[in-house]
Amino acid sequence: MDKLKIAITKLSMLSERQLNYLMNDKLNHKFPPFMNLGKLGFNFGMQGVQFTATSTVAENQTLSYPMYLHSIPNNNDNQDIVSMGCNAAQLTYKVIENTFEVLTVQVMTLLQAVDYLNCQERLGAFTFKIYQDIRAIFLNLLTTHPVMRMCSESRLTLCGTSRW
Repeated sequence: MDKLKIAITKLSMLSERQLNYLMNDKLNHKFPPFMNLGKLGFNFGMQGVQFTATSTVAENQTLSYPMYLHSIPNNNDNQDIVSMGCNAAQLTYKVIENTFEVLTVQVMTLLQAVDYLNCQERLGAFTFKIYQDIRAIFLNLLTTHPVMRMCSESRLTLCGTSRW
């Protein structure tokens, strides 16, 4: 479980770094800051959900401390390893759920990028279907409005579960 937890955390870290690249106009030299498709200064684009993704990845990093390092002597010091498998499984489940949240934010940001580039017709059939399904829930962010419900519904469509 510990190795899986660490691997999934690395996936969430990669996704968050890709988000940072997409939202940082000084790095990508292509998209507006925070994938803001509205008027700069009047709305925040995807900035708020980027904070959510970043803090969720930080939580994953904390949860990914290996449980096998918690060796506790017991049975009159006859055994030096207490099974931490259940604890590791619970933490791994939380890391997986967190990673779904980060990946959902990434998909939502990629939809903004597709709209900015106006390249919907160049998407493959499967990708276009995902685009349409998520875009029906997650509206193009031209103005600032609460997005958490849209995040939850988008995650439900993508992953089959909704935790937000």
